Amino acid sequence: MMTQEEIKITELGGKKNPFRVPEGYFESFDERLFARLPQAKQTKVVSLRRNLWRYAAAVVVVLGVGSALYWNRDKTSTLAYSEEAAQEQYFNDALDYAMVNNMEIAAYLTEAE
Repeated sequence: MMTQEEIKITELGGKKNPFRVPEGYFESFDERLFARLPQAKQTKVVSLRRNLWRYAAAVVVVLGVGSALYWNRDKTSTLAYSEEAAQEQYFNDALDYAMVNNMEIAAYLTEAE
């Protein structure tokens, strides 16, 4: 069953196919396409040896800077962090041992104000 749109289209255009290809279009298509493409440029040979030395030098610099930063890092900041983490863990363990939940802590803090 044709819809109203399909019926209207067939009334306007009929049953003929409006899309036609000119005679011999695909026989000469390859020649016309290649004629429109730009001509291939001559390839250039690039030495991999020179680029390899650049990449190797970059890796050495990155490893040198990274190892210097790693071995000369500040030891006190890691100790302070570990002491802070230990203190926080102690408080969490104490609250768990006392069986105090977050609602009781919030109620206590609001009463103290």
